[in-house]
Amino acid sequence: ALSPPHRAMLRAAMCALLAAGLLASPASGYVQSGRSLPRTAWSRGTPRMMPSDTPRVPFKVPNSEFFQWIGVYDRMARERILFLGRPLDDGVVNSLVATFLYLENEDRKSPVQLYINVPGARTKSGLALYDTMRTMAFPIATVNLGMAAGMGAFIAAAGTKGKRTALPRSVYVLQAPYLDAPAEGTPPIMQAEDIGREASEVLRDRRRVVEGFAELTGQPLEVVERRLKRTSYLDAQEAKAFGLVDNVLSPKGKSGVSAPRLSDEFGFGA
Repeated sequence: ALSPPHRAMLRAAMCALLAAGLLASPASGYVQSGRSLPRTAWSRGTPRMMPSDTPRVPFKVPNSEFFQWIGVYDRMARERILFLGRPLDDGVVNSLVATFLYLENEDRKSPVQLYINVPGARTKSGLALYDTMRTMAFPIATVNLGMAAGMGAFIAAAGTKGKRTALPRSVYVLQAPYLDAPAEGTPPIMQAEDIGREASEVLRDRRRVVEGFAELTGQPLEVVERRLKRTSYLDAQEAKAFGLVDNVLSPKGKSGVSAPRLSDEFGFGA
C-alpha cells in the first residue's frame, strides 16, 4: 500500500495529467496518451481529440477489442484516400510511391483517391510519381482542392480519365520545367560545359512534360508548348475546357439542386 505522502504525490500527478488533457476523467473511461482500452471502456464517454499538430482519430485495430489514436492521414490511407499537401520533393514522392506499392499489393482493383493542394514540385520528383501512377493496376481519382501548380498540375491531370475532379475555386498553374535549385546548401560552381549539360537536361524534361500534357489533355503539342512558354493560371472551368480535369464539383447546380458532395463522390463520410 502507498503511504499518505506517496498517495498525495500520485493525486497531484493525476491532476496535472487531467489538466494537460493527457488523461480522461473517470466518467469518460479512456486514456488519451496513446494507450488503448477495451471497447466497453470507450462506450462510457465520447472520445476527445488528442492535442497534436496533426489531428488524431480513434482507430480500432482489426480483430481486436482495442482502439488506438492514429493520425487522420494514416486513418484515411487505410481507406485508400491519400493527401498531397506539400511541395513535391524526393521525400514526399518516395512516401507516396511506397504507399501506392503497398496498396496495390493489398488490393489491385479498388480505386485510390488522391487529394491535391500543391504549390509546386521538383520536376524529377514529379515525373517519378507520374510514372509510378501509370504503372498501378488500380484506378486513381485525383481531386484539386485548392492549387495544383507546376508538376502538381501535371500529377492532378495524370489521374484516371473520368475520375479527375476539381473544386470550383481551385486553380491550375501551368509552368515549364526549370533548373531545380540544389536540395541543400549553396549551388556548386560549374564549368560552362556542365552548365550546358544541365540546360540540355532541363530542355529534355520540358519536352517530356509537354508530351505528357498533350497526352493527358488531348491538346496538340503546339498548343501545350504555347501554354508553357509563360506561366498560365486556369480556374476549374478553364482547366476542364483545356482537358486537365473531367468534373467540377459545385455546391449547387443551375437548377438550385445541390450537387454531389466530396463524400458522396468518393464514398466516405456521412
